[in-house]
Amino acid sequence: MSAVRARLLGSTALAALALPLGGCFLRKYVWHPVPVENAIGDSTTTLASTPVHIYKTDRYELYGPTAASVSSAANQLNRTYREFAKHFGTEGPPMAIVLADSAFAITPSDAGAFAHRRLHTFVYVRPHNLRDIEGVPPDLREEEIWPVASRAARELLAAYVASRRHRAPEVEIATHGNDYHADPFPIWFVDATVALLSDPGAPDRVMDFLRDHLGEAPPLAELLDMRAPAAGALDSIASSRERRAIVGATGVSLTLLAIEREGPRIMGRLTDAFLSGRTARDALKGAQHLPDNDHELERVWRTWVREEYGR
Repeated sequence: MSAVRARLLGSTALAALALPLGGCFLRKYVWHPVPVENAIGDSTTTLASTPVHIYKTDRYELYGPTAASVSSAANQLNRTYREFAKHFGTEGPPMAIVLADSAFAITPSDAGAFAHRRLHTFVYVRPHNLRDIEGVPPDLREEEIWPVASRAARELLAAYVASRRHRAPEVEIATHGNDYHADPFPIWFVDATVALLSDPGAPDRVMDFLRDHLGEAPPLAELLDMRAPAAGALDSIASSRERRAIVGATGVSLTLLAIEREGPRIMGRLTDAFLSGRTARDALKGAQHLPDNDHELERVWRTWVREEYGR
């Protein structure tokens, strides 16, 4: 029995004892428990002829193989939506997320139902090394067993682009191998969005990595003028993983610096620039607390990365 239910039953018992003592006079003052919603993930339904646990809010719907998987994802999604509103200045579009231990496909009828409700929908398959959780340490947090936050951040950004362009929400019937969702953004901006909207420790991890590779980081001027890669270029970018990671970390650090100096809504300005075919350089024109000279910005940024971030 859950603690909440135990408290409710206890309150009910106290109310029953109080009534004989106070008679009718006290009856209207006695608190009577009201029905409460099931705990997150307790409700079940069927998806693609498979029993699943379900949890719905005004912002998202979650479907998963266990109550724990749904509860873990809900904790992460709540933060992702909260951080999105903080940095983009608007509520994130509604999504449906299907959590799975292995390959999973949504039926056409289910996909149609998600599309009818205008839910950006995707399938998330738990990482291969976490599918058999028998060997997972007992103190491992559910968020680490179901680490959906990074994928959810990418998808929320993609859903936002679709809404801004008045496109129908995407409904993914099965998980795909590539979730960059780079259009219309340079890869580094997608990485920055993921770092901000996923787990709280992501920016620190990225910055630790960058400090170890600061000598290999590209000039900021290169990022300021970078545009979204053509679709065919994504494979070549992904093939050089270390270089890809360094460029991404550089972009995350530039974004964090801009947020620290200009405020969180700079993300909205960057997004507007990219959506209109412009660059980060255009978005940062007129910044109040960042140098408008490339050489000076580079100097300030490198000093900030080495000595000031997180201080």
